[in-house]
Amino acid sequence: MAQSRPFKISLVQKLILSFALSGVCLIAALVYSISGLGAMHKMEQEIASKDLKAATIIIRLRELIVAQERLTGRFSILKQPEYSLIHDRNSDEFRRELIKLSEINKGSSIAALEASYASYVVLSGRLFSGKTPDASGMKKIIDNVTRLIDMISEDQRLDLSRKLAQSDVYEEKTVTWSLGIAFTGIALSFIIAAWMVYSFASSIGKLQHATHRIAAGDFEHDPGIEPGDEIGALSEDFRQMALRLKDLEQISLDASPLTRLPGNIAIERVINRRLRDQATFAMCYLDLDNFKSYNDRYGYIKASEVLKDVGEVIYNAVNGLGDPDAFVGHIGGDDFVIIISADKAEAACKFVIKGIDTLIPVHYSDKDRCAGAIEGVDRYGVPRIFPLISISIAALVCRPGDYAQAAEIATAAASIKDQVKVSAGSNYVIVGKGDNL
Repeated sequence: MAQSRPFKISLVQKLILSFALSGVCLIAALVYSISGLGAMHKMEQEIASKDLKAATIIIRLRELIVAQERLTGRFSILKQPEYSLIHDRNSDEFRRELIKLSEINKGSSIAALEASYASYVVLSGRLFSGKTPDASGMKKIIDNVTRLIDMISEDQRLDLSRKLAQSDVYEEKTVTWSLGIAFTGIALSFIIAAWMVYSFASSIGKLQHATHRIAAGDFEHDPGIEPGDEIGALSEDFRQMALRLKDLEQISLDASPLTRLPGNIAIERVINRRLRDQATFAMCYLDLDNFKSYNDRYGYIKASEVLKDVGEVIYNAVNGLGDPDAFVGHIGGDDFVIIISADKAEAACKFVIKGIDTLIPVHYSDKDRCAGAIEGVDRYGVPRIFPLISISIAALVCRPGDYAQAAEIATAAASIKDQVKVSAGSNYVIVGKGDNL
């Protein structure tokens, strides 16, 4: 026999039932209560559509100005024209994001930021045109642009706090007037009215508590309000807003500044989620071979470009396999991770190796590319001949019950990777728990 679903009464139905018993007094309570809820819902929608969008734009502006500062520094040293092209693209995107922000935020700081950035564009234009730059002046302007971005970010945070405080006022006012009108109703409606007020006040209290918790940074807090009525919908809006804020914070703090790929926190979270879901998946540990010798010969700037391009190749190779749950992360240095369904692991390894073997020669000089190797010293200071960079991939198939924690999977994959690196050139191996290489 099928279990019957619990009977739920929406807020509107409660008010209509009370109206049938209490008449005009409870009609007034209905109008005022819905009006208060509408104002609160509208305010939370404004926070979700305006403040979250502004926060995303501010984060992007900060990333773009840091990238432009880095590009001007590289151009000052290397004088490579491609840095000018990349800088121009970043500059165009910065202006577009600034226009979007100005449509949301009409404060005076936006105009100051536009003016300060215009001054930076003039100085950077002189630098890329070959003229001697005013290094101290450019540094001062960049610092001012960064300061203005931080100021706008702080203003946005204070505005959000103000809106949340105003939401508290709406909640308290709605509760006060609803209770006052309800208790002036007909005595016969007292029991139903008391039941309605208790339910309503309890939900509002949970929302008020959730507002403070979210404002304090507890983005995972659940108000604990059952769905089925308007307050439940408002509670869901709160929860979705908090989760989005958490995602933005984690992306900003955890992502690699070089490859923009998720870092260790996100990697561990994805693995643990797969383990909780009892899913079969493959965890691929990718490591570049001979990267240190390349870094020693060509320098950290060229080495950073290699890592950035390698991250893009890996991401595109995995993205092209059509697995919506596939994940690519950057552990750090020349180590990357792919988490993908087990049946697509081999295709991912092959596509990545093909892409890497095509990419890597481009980053070597003609002499080294023709020789197929470079001279260098190993970690013990012994002179050696090092082949061109290749990639080793250890793919560990994880079935339900094989592993309990992400750390166990990482240790097992690292052990397999060390064995794969013994072979020359780009290689991969796919094993399950208990398999032998």
